[in-house]
Amino acid sequence: MTPVRDAQHPTDGLSECGAIARRFDPDRFLCALFMPAPVREAAMTLIAFNHECVRALSTPASWSVAGPIAGMIRLQWWRDVIDGGDPQRHPVAIALVELLSRGAVRADSVRGIVDARECELDGLPDWPAWRDNMRAGAGGLQRAMAQALGCCDDAVCDAVAELGAVYGAGALARHLGMVLRSGRCPLPDEALETVGLSRDGVRDGYATPEQIGKLHGLLCTEGEAFHARALTLAPRLPRAILPAALPAVLGRRDLKAGGGEDGAARGIGDRLAVMAAMARGRV
Repeated sequence: MTPVRDAQHPTDGLSECGAIARRFDPDRFLCALFMPAPVREAAMTLIAFNHECVRALSTPASWSVAGPIAGMIRLQWWRDVIDGGDPQRHPVAIALVELLSRGAVRADSVRGIVDARECELDGLPDWPAWRDNMRAGAGGLQRAMAQALGCCDDAVCDAVAELGAVYGAGALARHLGMVLRSGRCPLPDEALETVGLSRDGVRDGYATPEQIGKLHGLLCTEGEAFHARALTLAPRLPRAILPAALPAVLGRRDLKAGGGEDGAARGIGDRLAVMAAMARGRV
């Protein structure tokens, strides 16, 4: 792997991971700003790492020839780094190794993020597989942030992972058309079949606005189920852990918005909603 070049823009004093987080994942970047200063850089590292894993899923022009192999090779490199491999002067990998070496986050949580992206490449057969994948991917990222904040309570970490899955479902609903046009297919085959699509059809750009609308509705149902399970696991998160769950505020707003945003910039209402959740102590 070669060092990333994504962050070669004005950084305003941010680290390289922070610049990547702000540019490519502004939602989680915003929420990470509510973390205590000593932990904030750990959050930026995790966000940048997640971005690198998502980049591995970008469909190459030669998908019809190579299939998912290129993405799997990139993900395996990250798995090797987590397991003690050489970060090779890659700034995000170096920061991740440092985070793991001092025990700030658990390696299995970070490894689960890689595994979730690989499962997406393999294809998710049904809703149970998709739910597990969301808990390990988007949920695993927020779980790792809770660990960085010092959370050792398994029930609380599980609740934070469910809330991370809420954000994952909401973000996917918000950007669904754009994600599908990119060649990614983060939906289960069961959902695609419900609206008359297949993975190959999605990658070839055959999803209609009506089909995307129906998929959005299915994602809303799943997102609210994640939220309900989080409340069952931990009706009220400890205030110290709350910043790890803040993306769920944006996810729920996206699920209620009815779709159609497809990449539109966040408004002041979204930012105020995050601030209000932090002020009242619950998402």
